[in-house]
Amino acid sequence: MSELDASTGFGVIGGRSFIGTAAVIPAIDAADGAHLAAIAARSGPVADTWAHAEVDSYQAVIDHPDVDVVYIPLPNDQHREWTEAAAAAGKHVLCEKPLAPTPAEAEAMASACADAGVILAEAWMTPFGDRWSALMGRAASGDLGDVRSIDTAFTFTIGPGNEANYRWDPAQGGGALLDVGIYALGPAVHLWGAAPERIDATRHMSDRGIDLTTEGTLEWSDGRRASFEVSFERPENQSLAVEVANGERFDVSPQPHTGDPTVENPYRAMVEAMAGSVRGDTAWPRPPGDAIAMLTLLERLAAEATA
Repeated sequence: MSELDASTGFGVIGGRSFIGTAAVIPAIDAADGAHLAAIAARSGPVADTWAHAEVDSYQAVIDHPDVDVVYIPLPNDQHREWTEAAAAAGKHVLCEKPLAPTPAEAEAMASACADAGVILAEAWMTPFGDRWSALMGRAASGDLGDVRSIDTAFTFTIGPGNEANYRWDPAQGGGALLDVGIYALGPAVHLWGAAPERIDATRHMSDRGIDLTTEGTLEWSDGRRASFEVSFERPENQSLAVEVANGERFDVSPQPHTGDPTVENPYRAMVEAMAGSVRGDTAWPRPPGDAIAMLTLLERLAAEATA
């Protein structure tokens, strides 16, 4: 058996997406035990930086015999359609976060993949970063002390002139909370679950009906608290800090949510974990139920937040 035959083949639909070309496709190309098998993009040919078979449709990627995993970086409203198409073809799915615009759609996707016997993985790469996973591991084990609060932010600007970006369109599952809420709320949910007792949040909405900024505080039992801020209209900022009962703070900096490229590459680690899961070497660490629980929390936040 050749090295390529033993490698997990990834097919990419939406091959000109920003996150795909900037991070995930290079990670597939660099990963051990994985290779880029096929790409398709509706907006024209993909750059030939990576060795791959460029096919003429998304379905052709799914049907390609060398593709084991279909990576989906499409706008959020297309995740369900193409996840179900991949599952019907017996292909595993690595789908960009959020897994779907709503918990109900994510549940349908999970059911389709379960029925087909394939893995459904949400491409939230942050837990694959060494710094994030180390801090969360120490917090969960009690090594840091009694964690009382978590403060996070993920803000950046999608400014005037970029309104064609799907993140601005409510029909495509746009909005700051859906796009980056998982980063800001992921640490608290990881430690305390996705059902806080109390939510106090505000939103600044666009004329088109998506949240440009959502921020607030969530409280769990025993006074545990998480404050967060996500935004498309504020200066770029990523932060993550954990505070314990004695007032000591522990943080990850810089780039706690997307990974400091000088220190780590969580995208490559995510791809390698997916490839290992497909081969049966390891189990994918975050089942679809975790993504559905997060979406349920985001939906609750959107409903309870005030303008």
